[in-house]
Amino acid sequence: MSHGNIDRGEPNFTPLLDLVLQLIMFFMLSANFVMEQTAVEIRLPESIAAKAVEKTAESIFFLNINKEGRVILTPDQWEGDVHTLDNPIQVENYLRRRANEEKRRTKSDKLETVLILRVDRETEFRRTFEIMNACRRVGYERVQLRAILHGTLD
Repeated sequence: MSHGNIDRGEPNFTPLLDLVLQLIMFFMLSANFVMEQTAVEIRLPESIAAKAVEKTAESIFFLNINKEGRVILTPDQWEGDVHTLDNPIQVENYLRRRANEEKRRTKSDKLETVLILRVDRETEFRRTFEIMNACRRVGYERVQLRAILHGTLD
């Protein structure tokens, strides 16, 4: 052979490097899509005594409420063309459909889902209170407000 000494074989790392770079790009894109589903532009209020979500909760459902008081649904929550709920009546109707589906699925009249409201810090309290009342009228007893611990990042 004219390529030199056959005892010293050097592997070609180009295909391996190409594969690793493609995997990195795939995971970066996947992470972006996952973040888009949960990272609605909500700036949570700060709290000194924020607690973590209950670990015993089997079912957790998030509602994202922007500073205008609209509920922004994530893609997995969409119902057809409905991506936002603009008033408490729409929120109540949406949650009533979800509650009926959960009751049918669990064959129980009691809703076990923990409903977590992620409310923007600039939302008027009146809007938050109306949405919380809509949740209670439907039958969700376990409603929590999400906040960040004072001194941490959003």
